[in-house]
Amino acid sequence: MIADGNSAPLTFRSVARCLISAVAGLSALTLCAQAQPRESTEHVTVHAQHVKDWNYSAAFVKALLQPSYLMQGQFPTWKIPVCPRVNGMSAPSAALIVQRIRDVAKQIGAPLDPSETCAPNIIIVVSQQPQTILDGLKTERRLLFAASPLQDLQMHYPVQVWYYSVDRDYDGQYTPDAPPDSNAVSPPIMAANNTNLYTGIQPEMRVATIIADTAAIKGMPLGTFAYYLALIGLMQAPITGRCQPAPSIANLFMTACGNEFHATSLTNTDLALLTSLYQTPDTPERMQQVRIINNMRKNLEAAR
Repeated sequence: MIADGNSAPLTFRSVARCLISAVAGLSALTLCAQAQPRESTEHVTVHAQHVKDWNYSAAFVKALLQPSYLMQGQFPTWKIPVCPRVNGMSAPSAALIVQRIRDVAKQIGAPLDPSETCAPNIIIVVSQQPQTILDGLKTERRLLFAASPLQDLQMHYPVQVWYYSVDRDYDGQYTPDAPPDSNAVSPPIMAANNTNLYTGIQPEMRVATIIADTAAIKGMPLGTFAYYLALIGLMQAPITGRCQPAPSIANLFMTACGNEFHATSLTNTDLALLTSLYQTPDTPERMQQVRIINNMRKNLEAAR
């Protein structure tokens, strides 16, 4: 093969073609050589960015999304329309938070109940005595905590969330999605289509109960608090007390996080994750996590 120092390699056949067509001497050969396609540095750069975005997205998904207890690699989402309700705040403040959650749900494609009198399934309680509220709820509304281990029914952080999710099969049968040591009822026998890609079972969010300590949000912009509630209400997120490895509203109450990881609203990373969660089809179930990560990568690229 023949190549000059600035162009892509030329084969003998391509050189011959250029010589045959040359009428004006060797200048034609030079022109042909210059016309050969060169390796695109842009392609190499874009590929490297794709890999970086994929790794970034994978780390964020694994840190911020809580998978089903029973179905590995599957993540509950809202299938029934979302209906947020706030207790323990003034009517104007509660209305602002509810509207902010509704706006985010609409933006990311989550199902939304348009009625202002809908039955609430994102239940937010703000109180000066959060543990007392939790104790009362777990006594009167035990079903809300059916999927929670008994030892988790304590307030460890300024804002905590408990999810009641179910695992639903193709025939419409469902059971609470709960860890083995929980107080959930025994699961029924569920019809499934268990193959390499299809489990036949899909996790669904049914209720999110959020309790916030009034002292922790005192002086905080209401919109910032509302965005935090939207994040943990519209997806199943673990409250771990650890900083998330990216700029995120999830780090709102994490005092040990660096400034670069704090945010006062939903970041591009937060929105990319939330949107990808609701963009990703339910089936095949075993592909859900990979597709969420890939969709998040694409959403980050689009935002950039």
